[in-house]
Amino acid sequence: MLTKRAFGPAGKTARVSPLGVAGSYGIDADGVERAFHELGVNYFFITSKNDGVLEGLRRLIKKGHREELVIAGGANVPTGFGVRSAIEKDLKRLGTDYIDVFQLFWVQYHWYVTGNTWPAMRKVQEAGRAKMLGMSIHDRKMARALVDELHVDMLMVRYNAAHRGAEAEIFATLDPKTRPAIVAYTATRWGKLLERASDLGPMTPEECYRFALSNASVDVVLSGPKNYAELEQNARGAELGPLPQERIDEVRAFGDVVRKGVSNLAFGG
Repeated sequence: MLTKRAFGPAGKTARVSPLGVAGSYGIDADGVERAFHELGVNYFFITSKNDGVLEGLRRLIKKGHREELVIAGGANVPTGFGVRSAIEKDLKRLGTDYIDVFQLFWVQYHWYVTGNTWPAMRKVQEAGRAKMLGMSIHDRKMARALVDELHVDMLMVRYNAAHRGAEAEIFATLDPKTRPAIVAYTATRWGKLLERASDLGPMTPEECYRFALSNASVDVVLSGPKNYAELEQNARGAELGPLPQERIDEVRAFGDVVRKGVSNLAFGG
């Protein structure tokens, strides 16, 4: 069973599994229920798709497990109306009256949070419809600036052995006592870290999740499993804890090669 950890700034802190499950990748409702009961997974990221993650969460909520779950949802349209519409839709689909983490998806420009958008986010939080507010974002410099400007409760950022810019541009700049919760995604770099490149690698799925969780700033790393067996494999990595330093050095070197786009076909796979 995965050991729960603190997630979120003081006053809004939840207890979460270090491995989270993202919807839209194939795991069915039975797999979601098993993940919760057998692996201790309680962080679930829902999308607009009616899929196994959504149905599994509906079942768990109906069975009385709502307070044990940490559910993250969000709004795609960066307008006040888009925020209100998205959260009401999520609440209705889940059969609950609040979302644990409500985020603005894929913030690309500062104007995404201007006008009525962020005030609408604050209003749903003040109304008790969302416990924490956050955003997912690729632009690390803008992400860091928005932490100070908007006092977000959570940041969802790309972080893996090939994409490590968040270490210096975000993680190292945050006060450990006041920082927002950090959710990392693309742990396998869309599968590229699972393939050999040059004479280095590959990493195993377990190592990809262990690498992300080796950084003390990462609270949750997301997994997009096709089925329960894949999730169980990823959970084994999370249970093992941080990679040994020697292996971290090796996968960083491998990640640099993957990042540069060296073709693994040129070296016999």
